[in-house]
Amino acid sequence: MSVMSYQAVEVVLGANERSRTDLAEDVKLQRAWQIIGRDLLHMRPRRFADGLGQVEDAYLTNPSEFGVRFSRGGGPMVRSNPSGVRRVDYKINSDQQLQRTSWAITESPRLSDGNTFTLIGGVENVVFEHLSRTGYSKDWPPINQPLSKYALPRMIRVTITLENERETSRLFPGVVRD
Repeated sequence: MSVMSYQAVEVVLGANERSRTDLAEDVKLQRAWQIIGRDLLHMRPRRFADGLGQVEDAYLTNPSEFGVRFSRGGGPMVRSNPSGVRRVDYKINSDQQLQRTSWAITESPRLSDGNTFTLIGGVENVVFEHLSRTGYSKDWPPINQPLSKYALPRMIRVTITLENERETSRLFPGVVRD
């Protein structure tokens, strides 16, 4: 009887621990979605001059691997960044973590490390799909479409796949400016 009772308690405790782990993962994932959503909501059609002679489009992706960079408004207006506009970069690091790095629009990512924040770990893949006049594309600006350097996607679908094969997706309205 005592062996059966012990096994029953062990099963309940194991289920409780798995439930706590799943809940903690859900909390981190929801926080990541809130940050991504807030950044995309405040997207701005602002090009970025890095101070070294290079100018980046308002919104762009890296076609060779996951990465997206854009200008974001709505930040605090302080002496070092009077416009409140920041440059935001999302990528997956070598430890399979989704990272968000941001710089004040007055800083250069080539001269400054910026503020880096890990949103969630255990990330297998992240896909940003961008809606333009002709449909969804993973690349921005879309290949073979003449768009302004200030063009922003009409809609952005983001899909995060975790290492445990869990996949979640959100659709965010963009700024219609193409």
